[in-house]
Amino acid sequence: MALRDDPSVGSDPLRAVVADDDSIFVEGIAALVHEWDEFDLVGKATTLEGVRAQCREKKPAVVMMGATFHGSGSADTIRSILADDPNIRIMVVASMGESGFVLDALRAGASGFGSRDEMTADRLRSLFWALACGDIAFSGSLGTVLQGALMNDMAGKAADSVASERFDSLDERERTVLAALEEGLSNAEISARLFLSEPTVKKCIGSIIQKLHVNNRVQAAVLSAKRGL
Repeated sequence: MALRDDPSVGSDPLRAVVADDDSIFVEGIAALVHEWDEFDLVGKATTLEGVRAQCREKKPAVVMMGATFHGSGSADTIRSILADDPNIRIMVVASMGESGFVLDALRAGASGFGSRDEMTADRLRSLFWALACGDIAFSGSLGTVLQGALMNDMAGKAADSVASERFDSLDERERTVLAALEEGLSNAEISARLFLSEPTVKKCIGSIIQKLHVNNRVQAAVLSAKRGL
């Protein structure tokens, strides 16, 4: 029975590619995909260059690939595939001991993870379909851990983005004054160096503190040093 319950996905079979350095594993997954009405297996690969070539030639909707190929991470391959076609949805599969490789793959743009140790045919089929529908798909106990780590990554990037926006809001004079604060200069020293009145320097520092959402000049200087302004 097909899983056709999402109106955003058309009626034609979705093109799929399977890749792993274990040829027996690839053939086993390929045999499963052949039985699914909603997918059309258009390519198999056992090397990183092979999966890149299959993606360029076959234009699949979904790719399932191993997290490692003879000890090499798949992250660069994922970046390359998505640079060519950002619409491809990639799921990585790995064992418990390969969590580091998987996290690298997810950071590179993979949309899901399946645990090789806990995989069943029904679970794999559901993961394929979730990816095809545009969802982020995680499976297994390791998947829960990886999803949490990825969300922490995203939160960190969001915080960096907010900090960047705040620094971008500073005008040229404020940036110059902030650089002087980072050096530990007093208001009088900043005034003398930049040929500004001390009231102007004080007002400028107040504006910097407000824009950076910090409590004082020391925090502003520390934040600037960490960012490398």
